[in-house]
Amino acid sequence: MTGQFVRGRAGRPEIVLDEMHGELLADLCRQVIELVEPKPDDRRPASTDPLARELGLDGLDWSGLDGAEQAPPPAAPEDPVLARLLPDAYRDDDAASAEFRRYTENDLRLRKVDNARTVRADIAAAGPGARVVLDEPHAQAWLGALNDLRLALGTNLGVTEDLDLYAESLDPDDPRLAVLAVYHWLGVLQESLVEALLP
Repeated sequence: MTGQFVRGRAGRPEIVLDEMHGELLADLCRQVIELVEPKPDDRRPASTDPLARELGLDGLDWSGLDGAEQAPPPAAPEDPVLARLLPDAYRDDDAASAEFRRYTENDLRLRKVDNARTVRADIAAAGPGARVVLDEPHAQAWLGALNDLRLALGTNLGVTEDLDLYAESLDPDDPRLAVLAVYHWLGVLQESLVEALLP
């Protein structure tokens, strides 16, 4: 697969994606959005306190502060891909992880959705075969989205540390080889973007 970031004349990372690669990347981002976007039943009731909204604390669970029974914290996702994208903060402490998840998971989900939407919007704005030039905020969004895509694909594939060994273990007609090629390409994109950001 082709398409890598380079440092452009303006000192910004840029890439030209042909139509197939642009559509592939946009579709992968769509899938991540559908997976991690908070569902209506995942969201906590919005606070009626204007100060809470102003400070970005809208939606936090304030029960228990006045002696009311506190709602249980959200459980870790059962879906292995989602669990990889939204990992526990503390490996050996389920209670602490659940409490941390209570206050951070929704924001983490929204940040991942925003990153993926930024990538989709940049691809759509450029059009097929056009140059995509990233400023710093968009470059960071692309890095986050590419990382999420690789985590999701790697989890689905069951990729180990040794990619070559994993590829050799598959039969030549195994459909996972095509997904592995996409996984590898995303890694090339991510690495080339990091290099293009270096001074």
